[in-house]
Order: sequence, then structure tokens, then C-alpha cells
Amino acid sequence: MAAKPTLYTKQGTDKAIARAVAPLATKAELSGYATKGDVATAAAGGRVDLTDYAKKAELQGLATREELGSYATTRQVADLASRADLTAYATKDEVAGVAKRSDLTGLATKAELQAALTGVGITVVATEAEAQRLPDGVLYFLAAAASPAQPPTPTPGPAPAAGPSVVAHASGSVVGQTITVKLDGTAGDKIILGINEKAQGGRATANLPQGWTTLVDPYWVGTMSATVVTGPWAPTITISMSQNAEIGWAAATVRGASSIEAGTVKKRQAEPVETKTCTAPALAGAGLALGFTFERTSAVESSEQVTVSEGWEKIEFAAQDGLNYQTVTLAKRVAASPADLVVTYPNVQGSNGIGVQVVARG
Repeated sequence: MAAKPTLYTKQGTDKAIARAVAPLATKAELSGYATKGDVATAAAGGRVDLTDYAKKAELQGLATREELGSYATTRQVADLASRADLTAYATKDEVAGVAKRSDLTGLATKAELQAALTGVGITVVATEAEAQRLPDGVLYFLAAAASPAQPPTPTPGPAPAAGPSVVAHASGSVVGQTITVKLDGTAGDKIILGINEKAQGGRATANLPQGWTTLVDPYWVGTMSATVVTGPWAPTITISMSQNAEIGWAAATVRGASSIEAGTVKKRQAEPVETKTCTAPALAGAGLALGFTFERTSAVESSEQVTVSEGWEKIEFAAQDGLNYQTVTLAKRVAASPADLVVTYPNVQGSNGIGVQVVARG
């Protein structure tokens, strides 16, 4: 008997066709492949459009699959912390000095220490106020918070080069024949002394100690005469005058000077003419600059009323003493570069006044 033909419904036929074509590629999946027409064109010597394809030279800078083998994919690092997530954590360098758990093995804990102290009758308190409330005679242990570790003391750098410096100074007034100067110092120091005296018919000359020299010869102006002298330090310096005189003086002990040089003397009448100021002209070169100004006036003046120009520090002022009208101002240069010393007085005096600088060279 002949086999009967298999009959399909329309619905069954559609399903059978769908099963048959399911493994086949779709048109979208085949869009990147050459068609039979493209192959035929190429075989016939035609050109295939390769615009969207990369050339071999363009791929030379890209990594191969083998070269990327040791790198993690985006999926593999998705759960790792980012740099921003780690900002609150300490680095290895920051914890380098922190003790490890093994370093603390032999040390007692806070609880163990408290138990041990309590066991021998010592009360552990947290504050001084708590300790003060304990009865008299009770032993206690103050568990204060430890002070933070102090940074190590930096190694000091090389000491600055030593230069001449003022180590002591003094001033005074004398009516008589003896000037006595007492200043602190040590052997090797030098004393610089400015003397201002009332001018007389015959000027009183100074008998200087051994080793002393004159830096500024007696300078006579108006009714006064001034001089600057220097010599080695001694606990007491005594200068004898040839006759009685009215004198004002100021002096300083200088350390570290190999030589002392005097500058130009300027009187008030010299240009520019001065009446309420005295100028000691600048002296060029490195060293410790000291400025002297000398004045004589019957108008009362105090140290507070006498000022010095910027960059200078007034260290002594020999004021008037009764009818001894001589004054002496001594200042030191505190700024780096040389400059004139200008001393301003409260009263006008047109003739009795001079200024001069001396420099102690190292």
C-alpha cells in the first residue's frame, strides 16, 4: 500500500519554516560581509569600497590581544575603590612611625594598669578636680592624656658671621678735670668716647690713657668744642683734663672690631644749614656705624624730646646738668645700608652743633 502524504496546516507550515531558518544569519548580521556581486566585481578586476576598513599601518599603534592579557577589564575592577574613595586613609609613609600590634605585646593595657593600681590601694582619677575631692592621705594616680609627640628639634644651621657689636654704653656730665667712664666689656673690646665741652679762652686738653688715640680732633664751633677718642677696654677709664671744664660725654663698648674709622664732621652752619637738627654724614663701607651729635644750649632739653632718623637707634643722651649746657647724643645704625644720622632737637640753636659718624670694621 502506498504511503500516505503528510498534510500540514498553515500554522504548522509557518512553524516548520521558522525552525528551518532559525540558525541562519540575519541580513543585519551579514551587512559587513561582501556580497556575491562584490566578489564578482573583485574577481573581474573591479574595486571594492574599503572606506570603512582600517589599513594595517593604522593598526600598528594598537595593542594586540596577547599584550592586553595581563590587564584587568572594566568588569574586573568594577568593585575596587577609586582614588577619591581612599583620600581619608593614611599612606604607608604616614603610618611608618606608628607602633605595630607586635610592638605592644609586653605593655600593659589601660584596664590592666588600673586594676593593678586599685589592687594596691591607689585610686585612679581622670582629672585634677576629681583628685582634689579625695580625702586627705589617699594615694591617687592621675590618668592624664598623653601629650602629643613633639617634632624633633631641627639641626641649627651655621652661625652667622660675627661682626662688630655694641655690648655696653653709658653717658654723663662732669664739671671739673676728670672724666670717669665705667663700662662692661672684656679684654679685646674697644671703647669709643665722645666728649663735648664748653669752649674757653684756652681749651682744656685731655690726657688720654695708654693705647688711646684721637679719631676726631677737637672741633671748635660757637661756644663749644667736641672730640671723639678710642682705646682698649678697661673696667674703669679715667681721662684727666688740663683744667676745669664743663663736659658732657657718651661712650660705647664695641666687640669684634679690628679697626675704627671716623667720617666727615658737619657743623650746623655748613650747607644745608640746620637750626633744630644736627647731621652726622654717612660713612661708606661695611661695619658697625655709630653716630655722635654734640650741641650746647641753655634751652632745657630731655632725652624724650630728642629723636633720631629712621634706621638708627638712640642708645645714649647726655643731658644738660644745671649750668652745664653740653649735650651728647649717641646712636647706632640698625639698618643694613649706610645713611646719614639726623638728630632732631626741640629748640632752635643756629651755631652750637656738630655731627660725625665712626665705623667699627670687623
